[in-house]
Amino acid sequence: MKRTTLIFISFVLLCSFSLKQDAKNTLPNNAYVVGEELDFLLYYGIMDGGKAKISLREFPSNDGRIIYHAKAEAHTIGLTRLFIAINDIYESYFDEADCKPIKAIRNIKENKYRFYNEVLFDHETNRIKSQRSGIQTVPENIYDIISSLYYVRRIGFKNININDTISVITYFADEVFPYQIVYKGKEQITTKLGTFNALKFQPVVEVGRVFKNPDDMNFWLSDDVGHVPLRVEFDMLIGSLKCDLVAHKGLKHTLVAIK
Repeated sequence: MKRTTLIFISFVLLCSFSLKQDAKNTLPNNAYVVGEELDFLLYYGIMDGGKAKISLREFPSNDGRIIYHAKAEAHTIGLTRLFIAINDIYESYFDEADCKPIKAIRNIKENKYRFYNEVLFDHETNRIKSQRSGIQTVPENIYDIISSLYYVRRIGFKNININDTISVITYFADEVFPYQIVYKGKEQITTKLGTFNALKFQPVVEVGRVFKNPDDMNFWLSDDVGHVPLRVEFDMLIGSLKCDLVAHKGLKHTLVAIK
């Protein structure tokens, strides 16, 4: 089940990397606003296999901070649902100032399988408290997979070069989850919404269980100030999967197609 969950949430996870920053460093947010919603469609070959949505709201706070609540939902549709019924929800409560998570929720429903966990983050002591596994020490500047998506959209990639490698540290599936992503340059991506200028990234994946080659996964962000996730592709042992942005609303900046 964990492998299937990764497939449906990967458009979040694979766009969720953080460059090493000073613990007190914050980045101004010029990429998104409260009310943004992103809708994705997962294709297995020519067949529609699943849908996903990411939404951003403001959460009431009693201490003067601005807290964001981001929610990612994914579910199978059509014929795919006859084989596996997925209804997964990931949530993140994070500080608007630096995107560091306060609380993360993982709520998995896949056929008869159920998994629920809440994780609290203490960035002053670099510890997390998981309902499932208790208290753990973690690296500083760690993000959950949802909050890191919003953090990276603030960074910008003006000084990045082709084949630069970006280190990733997130907390996922109740463990520290490090990996690497390689920047592969600029390309044009055509979706149902049009053709867009995009930045291409290639995570280094583990060969054997799911993938044949270390470069069998790629994803694209819009080449603009919003860095909106546009597409993620997988070439796996079971076939090819593609997840595309198919609808959006509430964007801070207009997503402009070049044709």
